[in-house]
Amino acid sequence: MNPTAEAKKGTTIPQRADIEEKYLWNLGDIFAGNEKWEETYKKAQKDLEKGAEFKGKLESSPDILYACLAARTALMKTCSDLFQYAKLSQDLDTRVSKYQEMTDRAALLMSQARAAYAYVEPELMKIGDEKLKEMASKFPDTSQYDFYIRELIRSRKHIRSEEVEELLAQAAMIARGPDTIFGMLDDADMKYPVITDENGNEIRLTKQRYGKLMENPRQETRRKAHEAFMSAYKDHTNTLGASLAASLNKDLFYAKARRYESALHDALDDHNIPVSVFHSLVDTTESNLGGLHKWMGLRKKILKLEKMYPYDVYCPLLPELNYEVPYEKAVAQVLKAVTPLGEEYRKVMKRAFDNRWIDVYETEGKSGGAYNWGNYSAHPFIMMNYNETINNMFTLAHEMGHAMHSYFSSRNQPYTKAQYSIFVAEVASTLNEGLLLNHLLQSTDDKKMKLFLLNRQIDNTLGTYFHQVFFAHFEHEIQELVRRGEALSSDKASELWEVLNRKYYGPEVEMDGFSRYKWSRIPHFYMTYYVYQYATSYAASQAILKKFMAGEKGIIEKYLTLISSGGNDYPINQLNKCGVDMTTADPFLANIRLFDSLVDEVEKLL
Repeated sequence: MNPTAEAKKGTTIPQRADIEEKYLWNLGDIFAGNEKWEETYKKAQKDLEKGAEFKGKLESSPDILYACLAARTALMKTCSDLFQYAKLSQDLDTRVSKYQEMTDRAALLMSQARAAYAYVEPELMKIGDEKLKEMASKFPDTSQYDFYIRELIRSRKHIRSEEVEELLAQAAMIARGPDTIFGMLDDADMKYPVITDENGNEIRLTKQRYGKLMENPRQETRRKAHEAFMSAYKDHTNTLGASLAASLNKDLFYAKARRYESALHDALDDHNIPVSVFHSLVDTTESNLGGLHKWMGLRKKILKLEKMYPYDVYCPLLPELNYEVPYEKAVAQVLKAVTPLGEEYRKVMKRAFDNRWIDVYETEGKSGGAYNWGNYSAHPFIMMNYNETINNMFTLAHEMGHAMHSYFSSRNQPYTKAQYSIFVAEVASTLNEGLLLNHLLQSTDDKKMKLFLLNRQIDNTLGTYFHQVFFAHFEHEIQELVRRGEALSSDKASELWEVLNRKYYGPEVEMDGFSRYKWSRIPHFYMTYYVYQYATSYAASQAILKKFMAGEKGIIEKYLTLISSGGNDYPINQLNKCGVDMTTADPFLANIRLFDSLVDEVEKLL
């Protein structure tokens, strides 16, 4: 069944057994049950021993070096499948300890696999660059490891001795601690209060219900939901501050171990991103916040609010048009929206909808939010907690963009080059959202609907661009605090969050007593310098979308090449091939100017 109608009142949370099979993941596409997982796990444990066969012999011949790299690749691919199956199963019900145990075992195996081959890079570093290139040119398949060898030579100074590399590999399990602790508290142990809405209905809060309540047209209902929801985090702020501080110290440890100046240099060097790109993003954005401040003042005026708070930032300007979108209707709209990308793209997307690539609805114990996770052997898997809002329809388009990126990269690249970088990861997702928005705008002549959709695009830019730059600035400040040897406390984090709130939202938005704790519930801060890439990707996708709309010759083919290229080049180069230069401030300025023009357009319509 579709659980939304039964759970709409908010007094119960659907159980997994209540949901029709077609709305559930088919994890059997990875492993045909837990027994097959265990069988594969045992085989992978034995395969660990193969690593020792090549030790000390890599320089002797291209064939031996290739065999070693191929054996490691096969083992890491198996470990990845084992971990993904276990973690996806765990995310379906975080209360089930069996899958937590399987996830931990798979993570340990991954760590052991890395340790078993920890000698590889140190051995290769003893070989001169020219000889290494010559050996690679004689591999049975030169397309597998060409970029790997190129990247190895570039990053030579950050690869440590065999002993240190093995130690770093073994430390991976310890390094997972802060993120694991945060995840278990946030998804499994956190208890949210019950509130009463404007109609007298009792609602037991969840992450999804909180998100929907933030769209409620009544400020008092938004306030009660916000204060109740955030009170759960406020009550755990010391624990959450400690877990975040531990994660930052982990980042600093790895940066120092790899001989980087900072965690920022470490994170960006993974994909050869100049540090100047990060600073250009933050500086350019914070020098051009006038349009964002104007939007906040316009919202306050339209909503007729005496005082405006952070929990008023996303409620709809026209609540009467904030219609519900059943899942099947959302699927149909998304499929229509991507028509410009060609029939093959659309067919693959329809296959995803028809063949259980998506776990659709919220159920008790299920991990919150939404994500895509590609799988090279099978297909991508999309986590949703669909609740029939128009925002969830856009989220569906967003995650399906990720899935198409994963699918086309896996089908066009060898496993060693199929994984695209985070820097370009949000291009396909946000471009899908842009296509959906344009489709909806072109499908209506109604002035109010256009206003609603323009509001939606402004909100999307606010969430995917401005908020992510805000988060990036916050993360950089706390990373730098730890790098200077200072201790991060929950009070320091809350004070910094409040300062940045005022800076970004401007004078029209006042702080309440709970918004300052929002940092404590954001999982992306446990993923080193991840959030800034939402903003860079969004700016790039809007630049590409603009080329689509202008009818630029060849841009669709260039875009499809981009999402089929995986990690076969540095992301700056990949985007350059689509005519977007991320080493300049131009994409950021263009995105900000587009936002400003949308605000002006809304003002005229009103």
